[in-house]
Amino acid sequence: MRLESCLKMPEITKGVLIKKVNLAGSYWLFSLEFTAVFSFLSGQYVSIKVADDGSRRSYSIASAPGGKVIEMLVDVGPMGLGSKFFLSLTEGDAVEVMGPMGIFILATEKVMNNKMFIATGSGIAPMMSMIGDLLKNKKHVGEIKLVWGMRHEEDLFWMDEWKKLKEGFPNFSYEVVLSKPGEHWHGSCGHVGDCLREGFIVNVASLSGWEFYLCGGQEMIRETGGYLVGKGVAKEDIHFEKFF
Repeated sequence: MRLESCLKMPEITKGVLIKKVNLAGSYWLFSLEFTAVFSFLSGQYVSIKVADDGSRRSYSIASAPGGKVIEMLVDVGPMGLGSKFFLSLTEGDAVEVMGPMGIFILATEKVMNNKMFIATGSGIAPMMSMIGDLLKNKKHVGEIKLVWGMRHEEDLFWMDEWKKLKEGFPNFSYEVVLSKPGEHWHGSCGHVGDCLREGFIVNVASLSGWEFYLCGGQEMIRETGGYLVGKGVAKEDIHFEKFF
């Protein structure tokens, strides 16, 4: 199936903010509801009008496809135009949305492959959408692994959601890696690349039949992609989205 046949042309529509929640630290979750089902592919993003002059900012959709509501994860730490716009919103406000957009989506020609998702920071947003879509909608039976890198324990969120997915779907597992852990952290430490080299992937007998989805900072994408290629993973089996 050609990629073009899977993608919907972006449209401009209005959504209403129905939920605004501070998840942890500078990370907020915003839920928009539309009058009709908002059709998109997991991994895609939307472009939000954030100023009267027409300025826009892009945000990955964190929820799985299906329904009139989409969720977006916003890191307001940079306090740029987009951050200030979202923080100024109150429930009931209308938001102009253009989308869906983007080609960082699940590969359609290899639906049965095992899949590993590697993210840092807010790069976890499209992974939540993809993993939820695979497990709940597509009933994926292959193995699904997630590696998520963050700095501090107090920045973590969605931990209950990952735990519930692991309990509900035996083919799903995850590892959280902190680069600056506190003294009470008992999980993995370092960077996501360290986790890959030191244990999370060595239990995989062979990397053939695996696909990799990377989302995060440019350095992580470059280093992790290079490591995987060095291990014999074909470049076409490494999909990525860079967050700067």
